[in-house]
Amino acid sequence: MKKIQKIGILALVVVMLMAVSILYFVNSSKIALKESEALSLLKVEYPEFKNYPNDNLPPQSIQTKRTSNGWYVAFVLEGSGRPILEAKCFLVTDDKSITKIGEYVPKVGEDRYDLSGENIFNLWIK
Repeated sequence: MKKIQKIGILALVVVMLMAVSILYFVNSSKIALKESEALSLLKVEYPEFKNYPNDNLPPQSIQTKRTSNGWYVAFVLEGSGRPILEAKCFLVTDDKSITKIGEYVPKVGEDRYDLSGENIFNLWIK
């Protein structure tokens, strides 16, 4: 009888360990992506942004905004005498997929001083 009880307890422990492992695996895929991970993924996919941010001329900055399922990331080429020469926006979701949201290149005479910092996302996110 004691042998059957030991086998039953051992089986219960094994089942519990498997259940915990499955729950961990399911929940690990739902862990929110960190900002640094989103930037790294983008810089691998788009090597032209590997030197962002920097203070060289023209300055290059990165703006980020957290969403419920990932990060909006804008790579901004700032101007000298013009607020923005170019900006590109991407969405990196928590499952690490990348979507290009849009690109902004101002027309001649269109200097948008209202698009500094996180306001840049007003171009694409409503």
